[in-house]
Amino acid sequence: MPAQKIIVSELNFSEIKENIKAFIANNSQFTDYNFEGSGLSFLLDILAYNTYYNAFYLNMAINENFLDTAVKRSSVVSIAKNLGYLPRSKKSARALVSFYINEPNHALANGNIITLEKTNRFLAEGNNKTFTFSPIEPISVVSENGKYFFNNVELIEGVEITQTIPVLNPKTDKYIIPNFNIDTDTIEVYENITGTSNEFVPYELVKDIKMLTPESRVFYLFETTFKTYEIVFGDGVLGRQPTPGNNILIKYKTSLGEEGNEIEKFTLSGQIDGRFSHQDLVFTDITKSFGGSPEEDIESIRYNTLASFKTQDRAVTVEDYKFFLERDYPLIDSFIVWGGQDNKPFPQYGKVFISFKPKDGFVLTNKQKQKILNDIIKKKNVISIIPEIVDPDYLFLMVTTTVKYSSKLTPLFSAEIVNLILDRIQEYSKTYLTKFNQTFNYSKFITYLNESNLAIIGNLTKIRLRKNIPVILNKAINYNVNFQNKIQPGSIQTLYPFKSSSDETLNFTTLDLYIDDDFQGNLRIYRIGPQGEKFVLKEKIGTVNYETGFVQLYNLNFSSTTNTDSTIDLICEPKELDINSEQNTIITIVDTDIKILAKEQ
Repeated sequence: MPAQKIIVSELNFSEIKENIKAFIANNSQFTDYNFEGSGLSFLLDILAYNTYYNAFYLNMAINENFLDTAVKRSSVVSIAKNLGYLPRSKKSARALVSFYINEPNHALANGNIITLEKTNRFLAEGNNKTFTFSPIEPISVVSENGKYFFNNVELIEGVEITQTIPVLNPKTDKYIIPNFNIDTDTIEVYENITGTSNEFVPYELVKDIKMLTPESRVFYLFETTFKTYEIVFGDGVLGRQPTPGNNILIKYKTSLGEEGNEIEKFTLSGQIDGRFSHQDLVFTDITKSFGGSPEEDIESIRYNTLASFKTQDRAVTVEDYKFFLERDYPLIDSFIVWGGQDNKPFPQYGKVFISFKPKDGFVLTNKQKQKILNDIIKKKNVISIIPEIVDPDYLFLMVTTTVKYSSKLTPLFSAEIVNLILDRIQEYSKTYLTKFNQTFNYSKFITYLNESNLAIIGNLTKIRLRKNIPVILNKAINYNVNFQNKIQPGSIQTLYPFKSSSDETLNFTTLDLYIDDDFQGNLRIYRIGPQGEKFVLKEKIGTVNYETGFVQLYNLNFSSTTNTDSTIDLICEPKELDINSEQNTIITIVDTDIKILAKEQ
């Protein structure tokens, strides 16, 4: 009797069962057997289920061995480990606080030094939880006129935990951090030398394996399959091994991730210098906590593992810089990188430009910029490329809209419609703008406003562009302003007046002055007469390119500005309704630039 054909290509349960049934039916001993009988049908179900179960298990087991198809986090992490990638842990929220302390002891009024230690704790309430913040590093200040000024102190959320593990056999010892909810950036590792209880030799997280020697005091960090962290020391070739009999001391901070964001009230727990309590602190400035984030998810690990392997731990291309910044500095809302050869309006070869929008505020502090340069960029970029961090260039949209609505379709009053539209504009700016490389789409914006309420019939909306320009008072210099969009000729003007008492060619020290353009691409200074008439005082004080939106002001000397922060606002009407941005420009809408009128139809 010829052998029966066995079909093994099917993976569906019902098809497996039919294949088994066909195989048995082809056997002469079962030619007339009733395969629909309950007993044999049950046995066929068991055989098909067992076959299906094994096929599914083997398929999943094989998939878990490949980065593209792995489903379990432990599998993805294990593959990432083999490719040299450490998934990002939770990141603790950070805050900047400034305060001063009065020195009651007049004998110590000047020249005395006190230190804000890393162990000093600040408590905060938020999201129905109590958070602990502490300084990221010790800060010592000298008293000035009886006060100790602590400016821009960086606080980090988390409770510090210390773990001590004895060194028995360096080749087989396991140094496990059992807590997964930590910020790995805060890990500190020390070797406590036997017989010298106060001597703690620090180890650093390995940065560049090519620079290691047998005596390098470094450690490697890995995420385990059990969602803990393991510290591994060198093997005596690529890094030093700890000495048996000594102790390994591990310090780290716990982290509540994004839950620690948006906190702005802090209370000192304990004392500074053993003398000063919370009631002695006078806070002068507090930046809301920001930057807290969850641990890296599976899809992000999958993507960043391949990106990390491609960069080979060095930053050469723009994409390399994007990867390292995205991975190592998640405390920003948006960022952009571009090469110096693409810089506008003037190329700067041999440079790479980076611009950040922080999660809170408009620009990063100088301290934050320096930290990014030192801790991330300079350790990765090649020596022939000069990295430079530049502030975002904000392009503000001034929105004037008249909204028509039917009172028959809504119980809302006119003022309530206005508030509804205001909320809608703020929502649009937050969702579709206020990041790099975003475009303002006029028709989409109009539709967005109309969809605020069924009673809204339509709206008539006008858009103008505004740039806020910092000026140097009492000094004649040039200013460049780039609107990056086509400008309607004759629409440029300063929003508020300024004075220029140092400019002898004007000779009007008490008059309010304005800037406009003459429809021909030239800028000029004018004043407004008592009847509202315009008197041009100085011609050709700059130029404007209506096609590119690039404005230049020549040798201007401002003695005072209406804005108290020594800035002027230059506004214009765009030639096209859709507004574009490029490089470090961010389009945004702020409340002070919104004017809304609601009309009942």
